[in-house]
Amino acid sequence: MKKTIYTMLLASLFLASCSQSSSSNKTSNTETSNSSSQTSNSTSEELANYYGKYEEEDLSTEYDETSAAKITLDEEPVINGNGATAEGETVTISEEGTYVLSGTLSDGQLIINASKEAKIHLIFNGVSITNTSGSAVNIQQAEKVILTLADNKTNNLKDGENYSFAENETEPDATLYSKEDLTINGTGTLKVNGNYSNGIRSKDDLVLVSGTYEVTAKNNAIKGKDSVSIRNGNYNLNTTEGDAIQANNTEDETKGYVAIDGGTFEISSGRDGIQAETNTTLQNAEMTIKTADGANSQTINTNESYKGIKAGNQVKISSGTYSIDSADDSIHSNNTFELTGGTITAKTGDDGIHADNELTISAGVVDIQQSYEGIESAVINFKDGQTKIVASDDGVNAGGGNDTSQENGKFGADSFGGAPDESDDSKQITISGGTLSVNSEGDGLDSNGNITMSGGTVTVDGPTNGGNGALDYGGTFDVSGGSLVAAGASGMAQTVSDSSTQGTIAITFDSVQSAGTLISIKNSSGDTVVTYQPAKDYQTIVISTKELITGDTYSIVSGGTANTEPQNGLFDTGSETTGTELGSFTLSENTASVSQSGETISMSQMAGPGGR
Repeated sequence: MKKTIYTMLLASLFLASCSQSSSSNKTSNTETSNSSSQTSNSTSEELANYYGKYEEEDLSTEYDETSAAKITLDEEPVINGNGATAEGETVTISEEGTYVLSGTLSDGQLIINASKEAKIHLIFNGVSITNTSGSAVNIQQAEKVILTLADNKTNNLKDGENYSFAENETEPDATLYSKEDLTINGTGTLKVNGNYSNGIRSKDDLVLVSGTYEVTAKNNAIKGKDSVSIRNGNYNLNTTEGDAIQANNTEDETKGYVAIDGGTFEISSGRDGIQAETNTTLQNAEMTIKTADGANSQTINTNESYKGIKAGNQVKISSGTYSIDSADDSIHSNNTFELTGGTITAKTGDDGIHADNELTISAGVVDIQQSYEGIESAVINFKDGQTKIVASDDGVNAGGGNDTSQENGKFGADSFGGAPDESDDSKQITISGGTLSVNSEGDGLDSNGNITMSGGTVTVDGPTNGGNGALDYGGTFDVSGGSLVAAGASGMAQTVSDSSTQGTIAITFDSVQSAGTLISIKNSSGDTVVTYQPAKDYQTIVISTKELITGDTYSIVSGGTANTEPQNGLFDTGSETTGTELGSFTLSENTASVSQSGETISMSQMAGPGGR
């Protein structure tokens, strides 16, 4: 018995020693790109917090130094290890395994052509491959290829302007091309020059975990047919005729998506910045996007798309910072858009944010600094967050519909269908929280159907021309809470509906008031309940606040100064103001329309023929 136990202990110690020796030969490229490092110790639960789909093997950069094949690229490549062959400057990997590559192919190619079950791990340790007649890297067959960018190493891939194809073939069509799943990780740098068409392309799933990427491409910079998942990294993407990031599977509704979970992006795109056939989901990213020549683009191909972020089904942003300067819509969804956090700054030649069916802002910051129409969808929900809009036409438009074709190299009004003067109850603006500031040359808040407001703060500096109004709706505008101030021209002016349960006053002045002229409402005790400083000339102003109490008498004060600083033109309730009293009125019902002297007048609650 003692001899048996002793023998077993010796065997255990021997196995432990072998295991420790094997472990010491493993090399790891520690991932420290951007926010956080992640290795193969990541759990499935941790991975579930990401929008993209990552397997644990995607995040691991470790490999066994002793068993890995070493390939030195040169005019006559040197291969130490099994699984690879060379013919001239063409290196072919045909067996499962790990391959560490370095050196230069001045006019050659790396080919991966293994069994369908093979997993290939490539370590780019200072690689430079140029192929003047095809892809620099051509992954023809494998189960999956993981490419690790070695620490502190720069790798260069370049193709030519013309490819040599067999008869009836059109692919490969990218400098780094893969017919199979492709993952790239590590902390090194990958520079890709796509002179023929695409930069990096996978016909299955493309996963980018970390690293630094500089991609210049004639067509798309980064393209995955089934999906593109980006966990982290630094990306400088430039295209002339294509999208910066694209997923284009149109046959499976569970695929064709772009999911970005982090990273920094500098994008200058000849077409869309990000384009997904199904969903585009974004979090934790710092992103700058410019399409064409930006919002002031003069020459545009009328058959092409120049949107900043685009999806066929849903665009969702939950965190991060996004600065977009786009010729077309800055953000566009053919179905829904949702913002639950993050900051969006946009300049656009068309819509700031467009969703065909429903658009919801629940948190975050939206700053649309230049647009044709600011926010547009069939149903628009403001639940929270801070939204600021500058528009040459409507600020917020509940109309829905698809983009029309361009005219004279510019984008224009969208096509909604239906008679223009009929109310459509399926079109709705709902405001329940947050702040919304609109500066528009067209209608400020425009709904082909209804508007409801139960909370939040809304300020509108509406049109100065009489063909539009600060408020324009076809059905009803019910106000039950929040603060609303909407100033604009008087020609098409509307106030809220009589069904509103919160006190509302609409004031029409005898003449146009100059921009910057304060308008204040004081109660019978002399306390200021509202003070507003319109950014543009105005003649009509609609004010709704819980401070307007039925039965109380109020005075209208014009001009003067206030002792506090405004927020989007609106001063804090109770701010002390000076100015000239023009008149007074008693709020006998929840809603009233008066002249500047306080006399009751009639103001439309329905849109006129040119309103919508």
